[in-house]
Amino acid sequence: MKIFLNFVLFSAFILIFTSCGSDNKQTQSSLTNLEEDKKFAVTLYGDEVKVIAKGDLLGNGKQSAIAAVVMKQTDNSFWIKKGSFLQKESDGWKVLLKMEEKLSTPKGNLLEQVNADNGYIIRFDSTKKPFSINFVMANEYGKGASDEALISWNPASGNFEFAEINNELPQ
Repeated sequence: MKIFLNFVLFSAFILIFTSCGSDNKQTQSSLTNLEEDKKFAVTLYGDEVKVIAKGDLLGNGKQSAIAAVVMKQTDNSFWIKKGSFLQKESDGWKVLLKMEEKLSTPKGNLLEQVNADNGYIIRFDSTKKPFSINFVMANEYGKGASDEALISWNPASGNFEFAEINNELPQ
């Protein structure tokens, strides 16, 4: 009888312990608690995505955000595995710039490049208009492995484009 009672208590303990664990899967009901930009980003990159900047980043009166899978963050830069620049339109959120294996816009790749297998190191100032992002391809340790590129928003074309980097020292 004592063995039977120990078995019942042990089984009850296991049942209670396993049922109290949290479910990490995103359900539709838990997604409704997230902000719209984060909710859209989760559909692109899953639960590990972070919104690292948001607001009227382009100065056009529309909400926008940068969502990315962040590997490491320092004061003014992010090592991202992949990410996107998003903007809210009347019919929902749209991707204006993909930062995945290649840098691309809805019009196609921005340039011919090797795959960014280890992501990018990005820097930006969300207060400057027009908005621009500095990119460097990352190596497997999160260090720069390419030349720096500057991509800026061009309001005339309604697209991100390469811009010239100003490396002049102030006099």
